[in-house]
Amino acid sequence: MRITICIACLLFILVGCSSNAPKNVAEKFLMNLSAGKIDEAKKYATEPTGKMLDLMIGLGGAKDLNPNFKFTFVRDSIVENQAWVFYKDEKDKPDKIELVKLDGKWKVNVGSKK
Repeated sequence: MRITICIACLLFILVGCSSNAPKNVAEKFLMNLSAGKIDEAKKYATEPTGKMLDLMIGLGGAKDLNPNFKFTFVRDSIVENQAWVFYKDEKDKPDKIELVKLDGKWKVNVGSKK
């Protein structure tokens, strides 16, 4: 019985931690963005990325959103506090999304060049 409880607790901890993995954060960001849920997408983005989304919507970028957007995860790469999630869209076009770790949480970071 104790082993079952320990395993259940371990699984709960692992699932809770993995929801902040770069792959999962990128997926939530992309799905919310494509569905036009900008405020929800901004929860997974850095502050400058959120401001960029507001500007995009303010300039009429919402008409370019595709609520049926589908993508396939290819791989991710994590180097210290930076990560890249590589994916292919429904047309098999490769793309990537950059994330940074802020206060222990991964956030999508679009448009900044270092």
